[in-house]
Amino acid sequence: MDLYLILSILLAVSGICSLATLYATRIFHNPLPAPAENKDPYPAMSILKPAIGAGSEFLAMLRSHANQQYTDFEILVGCEMGNEDVQHAVQELQHTFPQLQIVLVDCPNASEGSNGKVEVLETLASHARNPVLVISDADIQVPENYLEQISQDLAEPKTGLVTCLFRAEPGHSLASRFEALWINTEYCGQILLASWLQSVRFALGASIAIHSETLQDIGGFKSLRKFVGEDYQLGARVAALGTKVKISTLPIKSQLPINENWQASWKRQLRWSRTIRKQRPLGHAGLFFTFSTVWAGASLLCQPNRLWPMAAAVFGLRILVAASNSRVLGSPFWLKHLWRLPLVDCLACFIWICSYFGSSVEWAERRLHLGTGGRIIKTQHTHISTDDP
Repeated sequence: MDLYLILSILLAVSGICSLATLYATRIFHNPLPAPAENKDPYPAMSILKPAIGAGSEFLAMLRSHANQQYTDFEILVGCEMGNEDVQHAVQELQHTFPQLQIVLVDCPNASEGSNGKVEVLETLASHARNPVLVISDADIQVPENYLEQISQDLAEPKTGLVTCLFRAEPGHSLASRFEALWINTEYCGQILLASWLQSVRFALGASIAIHSETLQDIGGFKSLRKFVGEDYQLGARVAALGTKVKISTLPIKSQLPINENWQASWKRQLRWSRTIRKQRPLGHAGLFFTFSTVWAGASLLCQPNRLWPMAAAVFGLRILVAASNSRVLGSPFWLKHLWRLPLVDCLACFIWICSYFGSSVEWAERRLHLGTGGRIIKTQHTHISTDDP
């Protein structure tokens, strides 16, 4: 098989993937109305906020949760008591919203071989008073109708879990801008394409709403202690019960670290990629065909005279996918970002390749060695923190 044929096939398949992604985003953006089940459409909710990696911007993130137009909810924040940024944020909001139950819960360091975030969630859940648990990462900011929308989503027939797409708000560094562009123009499309091809069998850790009874049916947070990627495990186990995992049409915002460097960004993205490889090996391998910008560039380098029309068409589809994903997330895609798109796509491809060379990830000052399904088989402490949720 000659190089021309190989590149032609890769361009064709990546173009088909782009078209499928455009279709998936279109039907997601224009969903059919779903009837509500005969249950309380506005149940009392407990927001569980593990403050892992929280920094100075945490106050704004937490304030958005306190400022909800909802009748009955509480906020439980979990961290070590030595985190002054988190303590200050909680104390200020307790003063600003005296009518709201906002509780700071002391959560010790992660035990050996366990997912520290899951242990924090387990502690917070033990203090929760309400029947619906809403998990929200430390870096997440939400609109005022957040709880109202996810409560309506959770009231749909046979729905066991609701999760949300998120758009990334970059910090000041170039590394942060590159990462945000990839999340806002590519990652969202991958999620929607996967959900269209095989229904939703995962959740996104940025936001998860689940009934406490459903959580107990899958073994509680305790059963997730030994896994990285607890969000995927939650979604997969809820789907295995025969109930639906729904992606809400309401996007939320993830604030990337303000002064993030390339090393921290690299470690986080490599952690995501390796975790997905362990959890969904076939789906992760299939990403090989989605790197349309890479295959278009390779075609222009190797077969410019014969393949340039096809390469141009494929890159044009990539731009349409970027614009469509940004529209879904409410994050405008400007032409001034266009020059970065090929660089971001090439970096994403390189991270995907590197995900196959090793089974360890770094998270919260620990190196975690992963087994099948993202199970933690060994932990080692490091001295460099990536400060990410």
